[in-house]
Amino acid sequence: MPERSTPYLGEPPTELDPLVDWFDRFSTRLVLLDEIPLARVREAVAAMVAGITTHRAGGGPSEPSERARSSGLAALRRTLRADHEQLAASVRELGWLLGIVERDDHGGNRQALGQYGRLVCEALRRHRAEEREAALLAEGRVPGTARIRAPGQR
Repeated sequence: MPERSTPYLGEPPTELDPLVDWFDRFSTRLVLLDEIPLARVREAVAAMVAGITTHRAGGGPSEPSERARSSGLAALRRTLRADHEQLAASVRELGWLLGIVERDDHGGNRQALGQYGRLVCEALRRHRAEEREAALLAEGRVPGTARIRAPGQR
């Protein structure tokens, strides 16, 4: 089997949304069995764990307006809190899978870590979209109803 060259993905971003995209690309490289040094795998997982941990420590959406309370924000906030708990489990799982790769570094274990990384990224994308929706609802705005402006219009 020919050796794959690993595209350089750059350093992991510090902001969560770009970090999620970066880690998804990194995880895909693991799934495809690109040659990635184990130290780089450790660094990538550590960056993702730090991003998730920082996000979880940031809290949730602000207090809703009266109008927002009747728009379903309370249910969405419960979902977001549950997501934050699930993210804690995801951090543990990433660490567990990394430990398996460290003990037995072969393709199947790297693919398992990569697949799980991709699942975490997809869950985070959904979570972040729900957080943006909750922020709009907390302001009393209805998601998806922002006025579309012509270029140059304020």
